[in-house]
Amino acid sequence: MNERADHSEILEDILLFIYPLIILFGIFVIVTGVTQSGGGFQGGAVLVAVLMCRYLVYPDDMLGLNAIKKTDKIVLILILVLGVGAILIGFSNLPQYIKNIYNMVIGILIGIRVSSGLSVIFYTFADIEGGD
Repeated sequence: MNERADHSEILEDILLFIYPLIILFGIFVIVTGVTQSGGGFQGGAVLVAVLMCRYLVYPDDMLGLNAIKKTDKIVLILILVLGVGAILIGFSNLPQYIKNIYNMVIGILIGIRVSSGLSVIFYTFADIEGGD
């Protein structure tokens, strides 16, 4: 528990209740976005809200920025490999269920990529503003 004088236990309790709701909504947007454009991006942006809320409660306890950056790079490589692979094997000739699985995987990867990228941006600005 954070021992700061201006720490709000009410805010902490409310945000602890809201965390799972934000995560579920972000996952819902990513998964249902398979049939629509922008699902992965929008869901990833929603998932960043969890880290922003966590920062409101515990501003001195930021998650590992290096791990988030590595995740961002790994997911980018996976997206590129899957995209090039789909082009090489002839994506349009595949059965529809394989196309649906591919779209779901790409949507999830894009959601993770957007979430990690926006997290890096947020934590970078939070660190600059904090003066650490």
